Amino acid sequence: MSPRERAEIAMRGGRPDRVPVVPLIDTSYAAACLGVPVSQCFLSPEVHAQALLSALEQHPGIDGLSINIGLTADVIVDLEEFEGGYTVTTIDGSVWGIPMNDIGTPTTRSVINLRDERLSSVDVLRPHIAETLGFIPSSVLKNYDVSAGLTGPFSQVLFMMGIEPAMVAMQEEPEALKEAIEARMPFALRWAEELAVLGAPSVWIGEGYASTSLISPRQYEEFVLPYEQRVTAHLRRLGVPSVLHICGKTTRVLESIASSGADCFEVDWLVDLEEAKRRIGSRMSIKGNVHTTRLVQSSPEEIYAEGLRAIEKAGAGGGFLLSSGCALGRDTPPENVDALVRAAEDFGGY
Repeated sequence: MSPRERAEIAMRGGRPDRVPVVPLIDTSYAAACLGVPVSQCFLSPEVHAQALLSALEQHPGIDGLSINIGLTADVIVDLEEFEGGYTVTTIDGSVWGIPMNDIGTPTTRSVINLRDERLSSVDVLRPHIAETLGFIPSSVLKNYDVSAGLTGPFSQVLFMMGIEPAMVAMQEEPEALKEAIEARMPFALRWAEELAVLGAPSVWIGEGYASTSLISPRQYEEFVLPYEQRVTAHLRRLGVPSVLHICGKTTRVLESIASSGADCFEVDWLVDLEEAKRRIGSRMSIKGNVHTTRLVQSSPEEIYAEGLRAIEKAGAGGGFLLSSGCALGRDTPPENVDALVRAAEDFGGY
């Protein structure tokens, strides 16, 4: 059984030969595997792809990894290098700070009005992921679960506007906010189509801002869930499995998440894995959720034990993928990634 087959069977709720191990390896940890600064991967899809391939070479026992956000030359209108990294302005007017050895983040956003035309005309995040996927050889895509990222419509709006204006809009301009989210739907659907054409084994839907650490269950059901359902339905029509990721706390919305239509929910470490399996494991597969800080700071023996506990909590009956709770840190010891693989090989049979 190939790693991709193993992961897909588990994503669909089945029982492969063993629990798949798909840690959320993306930009930062992959850059460390290749031995280049993270910023090089963030600013170059080709280098990003090389780094992901390096991670697969270094960890042949894992069953897959992820492609997360970055920037491409065609969305950058200005780039200035300084001693510690880069300042970049993108076509939506955002100014990004990109440390030399870390991923970038917007420091200034120019979209502050829900009726700004850029919400319906500009796409900054998709090109890097699609181009990175295009640099992954088809032989690798056939063999591994390379999960290509797609930022969900709600999180696209918050990414362009920032958290505070969107939080205020939920209270003061809810219909205008919904119109802005609706304006991002065509981008999300085209994004899904492009990833499908490029042969993505699965699509990782990032809705990091939908955490109940930020919004209420009612707000999740009103501003996030209906749009997620349309994205996952489109991916299902395209024949591509979907993995929904929401950072932080989601315990209060687990049943709503199960109605998203996603094949799999990637559970962050703040959610009890056993409870998630009990409440929604019959409706979607579960992926998670070893604490990323522990993966950096703990010994391989401790991480092996963490992996065993996760499998014990959520592995029964199938439909479980062992993973980190969120993106693997740049400084994660490689031995700790291998410890998760050993846990699955030793204790992950059905």
